[in-house]
Amino acid sequence: MSYTKRAIKGFVLVFLMNIIAAFVGYIIRIVLARNLSVMEYGLFFAVSTLIGFIGVFIGLGTGEALVKYVPEFLVKEKNSQIKNASIIVLLVTFSTLIISGILLFIFSDFLAKHYFKNALAAPVILLFIVMMFFMNFKIVLRYFYQAFQNMKLYSFMYLAENLLLMVLLLCFFAFNKNIFSATYAYIIAYFIVFFVFSFFVPKVFNFFKHKADIKKSLLKKLFKFSIPVMISSVGGMIIVYTDTLILTFFRSLEEVGIYNVVVPTAMILQFFATSIAIVIFPMIAELWAKKRKDYLATGLKTLYQYSFVIIIPAALLFLSFSETMLRIMFGERYIAGAATMQILIVAIIFLGLHSITSTILSGIGKPIIGARILLQGALINFVLNIVLIPKLGIIGAALTSLIAYIYISLRCIFKLRHFIKVEVPWVNWLKTLFAGLLMLGLVFLLKRIIFLNVYLEALICVIVGGLFYLALAFILGIIDLREVKSIMKQITSR
Repeated sequence: MSYTKRAIKGFVLVFLMNIIAAFVGYIIRIVLARNLSVMEYGLFFAVSTLIGFIGVFIGLGTGEALVKYVPEFLVKEKNSQIKNASIIVLLVTFSTLIISGILLFIFSDFLAKHYFKNALAAPVILLFIVMMFFMNFKIVLRYFYQAFQNMKLYSFMYLAENLLLMVLLLCFFAFNKNIFSATYAYIIAYFIVFFVFSFFVPKVFNFFKHKADIKKSLLKKLFKFSIPVMISSVGGMIIVYTDTLILTFFRSLEEVGIYNVVVPTAMILQFFATSIAIVIFPMIAELWAKKRKDYLATGLKTLYQYSFVIIIPAALLFLSFSETMLRIMFGERYIAGAATMQILIVAIIFLGLHSITSTILSGIGKPIIGARILLQGALINFVLNIVLIPKLGIIGAALTSLIAYIYISLRCIFKLRHFIKVEVPWVNWLKTLFAGLLMLGLVFLLKRIIFLNVYLEALICVIVGGLFYLALAFILGIIDLREVKSIMKQITSR
């Protein structure tokens, strides 16, 4: 199967699964927001953010190293190294989980009193420690399936997790609507998903056929890649999580709750870029190992061009209906976050671009470059959060994210060009933005002259605006019909 065909088929599968899973995940947020008080909702995600930030250090980046090196080991027929690398990942993950769990247990009361400023936080932290174990081993399992490019199992794990979680939340909330019911549901869901999907591992790779012989050279190889990846992840998590962490310290838990409704709503757009990154990572590693720079350059230009074609109109439609979405989904208590959501939607465009580019850098074995850029962006994000959040609250948090994402996305593109002579389609990007803005103007005009049911109004605006944008894309030459036909031919060919 050609790389184009594999990439697009893999992307379509992951993207569709991610969209369905994201939709279910969004419903989960709605269920949580409507069954918990704004304070409890804020506390749940404040603790979740702290655990997520600590989670960056779990495994020390060895999971990503597995995704990087398994394709290389397969190409070189070094199957025993796959078993050895997998054992290392499991041991490092378990060790770092034990250390993190003990530290959280010791400092749970201190954090509840001095950071969260709510006594309810202490028992919630203890439950999250249990959750953290099942969650991280589930993540390792997903890395394993991604490394073998088994996108069916990889993507279905996420969907199954969200479906199960939604069912459990509805069942638990039927008996008791509090933060503990939500936490128990998450723990059980993560355990069941990890347990069930572990049974598919032997079908992907038979570990019993190979001897375990862990050598120092393999440890060095994995950690040489994983440590920069972990540092990069720290930078990324500072940008993603610092907003909530600093909001928790300087502002109220209610404001944290509103922000954690707005962020996942805006982040729905990120699933497109994430789906691309998941599919191309092992593929790029394989092409780089085969020294196919020419193929990479051509493919990446097309990828940059058409990913923007899809992201821009989706982002602008989200922006125009931000207040309506928050009111319908979460209720009047949360529409105060509409302006924040609009800023974040623009930020997500740049985050998506960065996700693709940083994945390419990791795939060609240059994660340290992405790590440095992310740490620079994280420093910008941290300083601006300290300055803006105390004065502007969630608006300040959103503005900070926008500035940080613009910086890291553009820096990564310029650095990538030092290794792959990829032609960045700046002109097409500007044309795409122009077409998107014209579409946005039409949508706003339609909203002023159409007075129908809110759902019907949104449907008409999306259909008319989308068709208008598509027509402009062909007229302005953003979409090349011959190129599209060529891609479709590669997909359908055997």
